[in-house]
Amino acid sequence: MTRFGIVGGGLMGHGIAVALAKAGHDVAVHDVDPRTMATFHHRVGPALAQCGVPSSRSGPIGARITTASTLDGVAREVDVIVEAVPERLEVKHQVLAALEAAAAPATPIWTNTSVLSITRVAEAMAHPGRLAGVHWWNPPYLIPLVEVAPGAHTDPRVLDDACDLLTAMGKTTVRLRRDVPGFVGNRLQFALVREALHLLDQGVCDPETIDTVMRSSLGLRWSAVGPMENADYIGLELTRDILRNLAPHLSTEGEAFPSLDKPLNEARNGRSTGEGLLPWPPGKETEVARRLGAGIRRNLARPTTVPG
Repeated sequence: MTRFGIVGGGLMGHGIAVALAKAGHDVAVHDVDPRTMATFHHRVGPALAQCGVPSSRSGPIGARITTASTLDGVAREVDVIVEAVPERLEVKHQVLAALEAAAAPATPIWTNTSVLSITRVAEAMAHPGRLAGVHWWNPPYLIPLVEVAPGAHTDPRVLDDACDLLTAMGKTTVRLRRDVPGFVGNRLQFALVREALHLLDQGVCDPETIDTVMRSSLGLRWSAVGPMENADYIGLELTRDILRNLAPHLSTEGEAFPSLDKPLNEARNGRSTGEGLLPWPPGKETEVARRLGAGIRRNLARPTTVPG
């Protein structure tokens, strides 16, 4: 059993706490927002239910998670600290500096950034060797993948220990060879999102069509055969020919995204405002959350190898 302290009790911090507690670890969580902390324990039971944990076990697992009123409460007398605060560099710098002042010198810190450079996140630290990028996917208690990445000064032993601990939890742990913003998963994901927005900007189709195409084709294939294996499967010569013909037409945009700017300028931010790229009528948020969880569980239940 490892004792974890988590700074940030929102969507990711809460999900990581549930995943750790479910694996048998003790977790203390702190968030500066009292409203987040007030609802924290109410969110544990439903998360465990999504994992298929029976109600008889939900209470004991939830009891492994405590909340702390101060940052010191999650930094002292723990084995690992997880930073899960918003993806703003100045906020992470402030929190990490405070954690270093409160924690024992040898305590490793995992940053759950999904897009920032680990090296840049560590710039505010007196001892950057203790920082590792440990990126969980949402929801952390359902999705098995965790990406582990070094910063320029990360002690390799911190990475070794993180990978060993996560693998022992049953996580699918991948270790990157060097620091790169976005790790692997988000770089792949947002390359696809950029091209989807490009198709909207070019008037090729509407948002519903993009989601239909993804769910009814690539989404069905990629859970079984990844893009590198598929490239080999269809043949590298064909893969190269396709890229030579298609790549010149793909988006390389780095700043201008009209299909996002228009709804944002009209205060249409997506789910939270009732409309974004798509309408979000009452009840849709619950339906999408249910469908997302069910889809993940369904894919996890499928065999990944062919007998024989």
